[in-house]
Amino acid sequence: MLSTLSRRILRTTTLQLSFKRCRSGTSTGRLMQEDPLEHFYYDKVIVSGVPSSFVKNSLRVHEPDEPISLVKARYQHANYAWKVKQLVQDIVYTPEDENYPDSVFVEDPAVVFDGTALLTKIGHPSRIGEPQNIRGVLESLDLHIVELSKLSPTATMDGGDVLFTGKEFLIGLSRRTNKEAIEAFAQVFRDYPVTAITIQSEVLHLKSMSSMAGVGVIAIGDTPAGRQAWDEIERKAHYKYDRLSFPDENAANCLFINGTIFHVPQEEYPNSYHVWENYNRYPKVELPNSEFSKADGSLTCTSIRIN
Repeated sequence: MLSTLSRRILRTTTLQLSFKRCRSGTSTGRLMQEDPLEHFYYDKVIVSGVPSSFVKNSLRVHEPDEPISLVKARYQHANYAWKVKQLVQDIVYTPEDENYPDSVFVEDPAVVFDGTALLTKIGHPSRIGEPQNIRGVLESLDLHIVELSKLSPTATMDGGDVLFTGKEFLIGLSRRTNKEAIEAFAQVFRDYPVTAITIQSEVLHLKSMSSMAGVGVIAIGDTPAGRQAWDEIERKAHYKYDRLSFPDENAANCLFINGTIFHVPQEEYPNSYHVWENYNRYPKVELPNSEFSKADGSLTCTSIRIN
């Protein structure tokens, strides 16, 4: 039922929705021909196992009030994969790796777009081997592999800083992603504008407080860091977007997949839930994420979506 509804939404919104005009009033021929939903339709999603080392050794800005439950984390991740599978043709699993406690956050080591997989150089030393660990899986999917470290030896980038809007890339200039990486990224994905967005130091990634909540809609935290980022997006982005504001930064992170939005439930962010309740542009599915949020992980962190 959900899959049928989502595909019907895809057909109708393709005709009804379009981006607001580029500020300059111009666009490349390629962009003008694209279906606005094209880049939010995925036929493969990569997920990784949850290592037991995730419980004690995963990175986090602050220690959580309650310890991470491995049983609960693995249940939530299995539920995540199962619900996404209702909409996506293939779920590709990579094995858990005890040597890399944060490897469940599979979005960080690679950015996949338009048949190319950019292996990043993750901005924390404890995760340095994760991009090569996922290389074999990406090669098995016949993706063209590019290594960021070979483009710029000083570049560092986490995939959690890369937000593709359907028209352009907004990339967080953060503790994990630097200017050299953004410049190299722009050389790899030349068909789309690439814009750096400054991230305040207390926020891990751009997508820790933002995500795409539909065609032309950016969900973002209504916090000092979120407001600063939104101000830069409005000033620097090549296109205009609608804003969906959340009192809690992490509540603004959602998965927009094949015409359906996956978002966190009310018990995790009760002050922000009313925003999702009142947002009815697409079908919505709740995905618990409490154990991963204890290690600063959001819904987008635990998968790579492939178009």
